[in-house]
Order: sequence, then structure tokens, then C-alpha cells
Amino acid sequence: MEAVPSTKPAAQPVIENESFWMRHAELHKESGLTRKDYCRLHNINYVKFGYWLCKLKLRQQPSSLVSVKLKSSEEAFPQQSTLCTLNFSNGCSLKIHDTQALSVILERMR
Repeated sequence: MEAVPSTKPAAQPVIENESFWMRHAELHKESGLTRKDYCRLHNINYVKFGYWLCKLKLRQQPSSLVSVKLKSSEEAFPQQSTLCTLNFSNGCSLKIHDTQALSVILERMR
């Protein structure tokens, strides 16, 4: 018996990259189906689809980071004398330049 070559072309493997999942996210939204039903209909992995929906949603959210310009200590306290320095046992120190701040700290220490 002789083997007959298949006349059907081999199925191309599906590449599940970001564009694949973006397209399915759009189609799912337009379909009005539940995620479970959409995955079953399109034969895609429910858990992977959920992962990608979350990942794509996070990318669309604007960043909540804000640019901040810091001043050097020279700019922040120009030629201000230190009224008091508190040295702590952990090696940190707190320099007080303001009389009101010093007054509040001394009141709380009583």
C-alpha cells in the first residue's frame, strides 16, 4: 500500500502576539458576549485572554507620575543659619532652621 500525500495545506500556527490579543479584545467588546462565550466561540484560552485584557487595559491608562524639579539645599535654604540640630541614635540628624518649627518641637518634648 502506497502513502498518498495530503492535498490539504498544513494549517499555519496562530501567533498569539500583542496585536492578536488587541484584535480579540476589540472584537470581544463589539460582540457583547461574555468573555467565556467569546473564548469558546473563537477557540481561545480563557485565562490567557483575561491576562491580555488586563495587560492591555493597564497600557491604556495614563501614567500618574508627575515630574518634580528639586531644589538643591543651597536654593531651599539660602544663607539660613541652623538654629538647632537633633542627632538621633540611628545616625540621622534633623537640622532646624525655623523658629516656629523649633518652638513646636520643644513644646512636644516637654
